[in-house]
Amino acid sequence: MEYPKLIYPSPEGGFVGEVPQLPGCLAQGETELECLEELEHVEELWLAAAKDNNIPLPETGNFVERLRMAVNA
Repeated sequence: MEYPKLIYPSPEGGFVGEVPQLPGCLAQGETELECLEELEHVEELWLAAAKDNNIPLPETGNFVERLRMAVNA
């Protein structure tokens, strides 16, 4: 399952990335690419931990639809 990722500039410099549907799934990097690569790694770890602990994974559909509505508002 592919989760949307958000990457934005950090006020302190560099970039912050998050997977909003996966609580605590955050990463930082000096460049957008570095941030994205780190975020993908953190996401893999988050999903593996959820699987190991029998935590159900959130669906992506509702979030994507809400994001589309917010962008078009």
